[in-house]
Amino acid sequence: MKRASSSPGPAVPTLARAWAGRLARSALGASVFGVVAASLDAGWATAGAGDDATFQLATYLADIGVFAPVALVVGLLAGASAIVVDPSSPPSPATLVGALRVRAIGRPADIAAFVPLAVLAAFLWMTLCAHLARALLGLEAAPLLVGTAVAAGALGLGLIAGLAVLALTPPLRRALANASDGRPACVDPAVTGGVALAIAAALFAFGVATGGVSGEGGFLGIYGIFKRPELDLRAPALLLVVALAAFLAPVAVRTVRAPVALLAALLPLALTTRAASALNEEPAVAQAIERGAPVGGKSLAVLRRLADRDGDRAAALFGGGDCDDRDARVHPLAEEILDNGIDDDCSGGDLTSAALAALAPAPKAPPRADSPAARLPADLNVVLVTIDTLRWDLGYAGNQRPVSPNLDGLAARSTVFERAYSLASYTGKSVGPMLIGKYGSETHRNWGHFNKFSEEDTFVAERLKRAGVRTMSVHGHRYFGSFGGLDRGFDVVDMSAAPPEGAPWDVDNKATSAALTDAALRLIGSTENTGGRFFLWIHYLDPHADYLRHDDAAGFGAASQRDLYDGEVAFTDRHIGRLLDAIAAAPFGGRTAIVVTSDHGEAFGEHKMFRHGFELWEELVRVPLVVHVPGAAPSRVSARRSLIDLAPTLLDLMRVPGPAEGAAASDFLSGASLLPDVFLAPGEQAQARDVLIDMPAGPYNDARRSFLRGDMKLTISGGARFELYDLASDPEERKNLWGTPAAKEIEPYYAAARARLREVHVTGARK
Repeated sequence: MKRASSSPGPAVPTLARAWAGRLARSALGASVFGVVAASLDAGWATAGAGDDATFQLATYLADIGVFAPVALVVGLLAGASAIVVDPSSPPSPATLVGALRVRAIGRPADIAAFVPLAVLAAFLWMTLCAHLARALLGLEAAPLLVGTAVAAGALGLGLIAGLAVLALTPPLRRALANASDGRPACVDPAVTGGVALAIAAALFAFGVATGGVSGEGGFLGIYGIFKRPELDLRAPALLLVVALAAFLAPVAVRTVRAPVALLAALLPLALTTRAASALNEEPAVAQAIERGAPVGGKSLAVLRRLADRDGDRAAALFGGGDCDDRDARVHPLAEEILDNGIDDDCSGGDLTSAALAALAPAPKAPPRADSPAARLPADLNVVLVTIDTLRWDLGYAGNQRPVSPNLDGLAARSTVFERAYSLASYTGKSVGPMLIGKYGSETHRNWGHFNKFSEEDTFVAERLKRAGVRTMSVHGHRYFGSFGGLDRGFDVVDMSAAPPEGAPWDVDNKATSAALTDAALRLIGSTENTGGRFFLWIHYLDPHADYLRHDDAAGFGAASQRDLYDGEVAFTDRHIGRLLDAIAAAPFGGRTAIVVTSDHGEAFGEHKMFRHGFELWEELVRVPLVVHVPGAAPSRVSARRSLIDLAPTLLDLMRVPGPAEGAAASDFLSGASLLPDVFLAPGEQAQARDVLIDMPAGPYNDARRSFLRGDMKLTISGGARFELYDLASDPEERKNLWGTPAAKEIEPYYAAARARLREVHVTGARK
């Protein structure tokens, strides 16, 4: 007798084939929309590039190529999510709403109450997590510890939110089910869920409108950060479109056979293969994608990392610049070893000692008797004023707005260096090297965004203190204290204007100029500090974003970020004026030198940038430099100078020697004193000097260098991509001359200057 057979469920192979087909169609949807999104991505990258059709086409093809792998990964993840949501059939908006209503059959009020509560609880959870992260990320703690705390806190808040939803569902269910005529008042979960989404969106919009750009302004004010001009949401928006296309594609292209869908989805990868080699021959295209493509730039960095065969953080593909991807000692950021017959830094050939001597002879210091320092008072004091984020274009430099009357007055009786350059475009990699007297890549530092400097480097204050000078500093940010080592060598470090310990570092919603000046006046008002020779450093912060509006600077308006910035500069200038007046009125005023400069500039849409960091455009690295020396005639120096010269200048002003002959190999100064420029004879012109701007790589920025020789400015990104601008005819750096004969003229001089660097190589492994 035959055994009765039972009806089997869906065969596993059949289900697997169905899922594979859905994934293939999701990949197709992601790939098609990825091409569209990459076209937008490339359009942003080529904006402002002119009518060069060849360049635009090359950028579009390359961007589609580097975008394609990202689109496929996003598509597969979205497709897998769709399978999790509904394993039996591809979801669509209609089916999702229908499924929600089906689940409500028999218990409509339960689901209609649960859904809006879940939506609003998710919004509340997101808001609380944002506040938690904002508080914890400002702590001076290990990143792993902070990340763990944020994750644990988010998990705990999520649990509380879930319990609250379960507790509130019954009373809301009763409210929804009650009606005067006995019929349910509102039991459609699609309607209640839609209302909840609308409420959450309105609360989000209210938070954006009323919150500050640092997240201040009440509970919902945390969303004010979305008003930051530098906050670029184009990348997540593009990826969200690709993900939605992939999520819904299996329904839209259900008639396309899975093998055909998969083959079509993989076609854009042919452009990925093309980009791997083409970008080596098209550095301008690679540069445009890096800087201007929201998704393509990040994808390109990942592809280079994946293509790096020898682990030296450079690749031979995708324009990575590595000339030998089998030797980790050879790469664009390697130190060139003279006369070894190897092109260590992929510059095109080995640099020889003879070529180095011919191109960049070692500077010779004048005899001590000829030094301008001999003209200085023996008991000279020095006050150094650095102003965070201060652009070069102040009133004395031609700004028509009255942003800097007090600094303009100081400039009128001082030496003004009209073309001075910082050492990097953000504080963590500019201030420390400036006060050590070494280029950033020559310092012993960690890998942090806010660099910590080891005791192998000697700050100028340490040299002054050892010479018997009273050293004082006044700050409004805790980075300038013990965190980074910038307090070394100071007898007094006044942090009274800084936020309390534990306050977030990234929040700048408090004006500190008044408190900084008050603290400085207290210090110089004490004979304990000014009875002998003294050195005082004050770092003003207010021009740094976020820009606050000040009642006494309201004349600048608030129509734009530049208006607010100018108001901050004027506010800071007013309080610097109080300091300058007090010094002038003090008994020691006539024998006190004053130096004013900045750590970097600020961008307001130039080169599609806002704020600072990452790049070395003129608006980011050209800074004010005013040197007032008693007895020196007012003058203007048009030759380009670098803040690498600040430490030697401060030592020269105070007649304190630099590193002695036979000092440790790590004890040196890379710059030269500016006093010869201050004491130029009438009619004498300052000699031209090459300028190097050196910003090593960090956790949030790639390595950047600029080398200025005369009016030519060579900028090197990642050690592999080059741009050349003639600042005389193109001060806005619009026309890249790399590849012209001018490039061949300046390139060997940069190679020689780089060979003179005594680099300390630091990677993410060194904390």
